[in-house]
Formats: sequence, structure tokens, C-alpha cells
Amino acid sequence: MEDIHLKKRDLWFIAGGALGALAALGLGKVSGKVRPVAVSAVREGYSFKEWMAGKAEKVKEDVQDIVAEGIHHYQQDLASMGDTVKREKDLLEKLDKIVEERLAKIKAEQKAEQKEE
Repeated sequence: MEDIHLKKRDLWFIAGGALGALAALGLGKVSGKVRPVAVSAVREGYSFKEWMAGKAEKVKEDVQDIVAEGIHHYQQDLASMGDTVKREKDLLEKLDKIVEERLAKIKAEQKAEQKEE
């Protein structure tokens, strides 16, 4: 028979298995006393989980409302800016037309003066 070589990791694995087996045997004897405490702990943990889920849902809804409101204000600003740009363009076109008419009038007056001379 060949020599058996055990590594440190293998020894820890065997020791852990042995402790797990002992704990399982001991838990059977103590389970009558531990079970109500474990059930109570699970109930409280589940209650806390439900409470946190409710709070998380509320926060999620609040964030969605804030984002929707921000998008709405942004779109209103864009629409308002578009209206402002359109009004400015119309005003500049009118001003350009007035300037062209005045320049045409001045040129006509200059030509009339030159003919008189």
C-alpha cells in the first residue's frame, strides 16, 4: 500500500465535516428549545424585509416623479425657447425690411439730388 499524503486543506475539510456532523446531532436534541427562537428571528427578519421593500418602493416612486417633473420642465423650457427664437427671427426680419426700405428711400433721394445738380 502506498503512503497517504494529506494536505493541510484536506485536514481542515475533514475537521469541518466532523464538526458539522456533531452540530447536526446536537441540534436534534436542542431543537425543541431553539426552534421557537429561530422562528421568531425569521419572522422578525421577514417583517424587516417587507418594511424595507415598502420603503424602497416609496423611494423609487419619488425618484420617478422627480425625473418626470424635471423632464417636463426641460421640455417646457425648450418650447418656450423655440417661441422666443421665432419671435426674435420675426422681429429681425421686420427690422431688416425697414432698413432696406429706408436705404432704398435714401438712395432714391440721393439720385434725385444728383439729377437736380
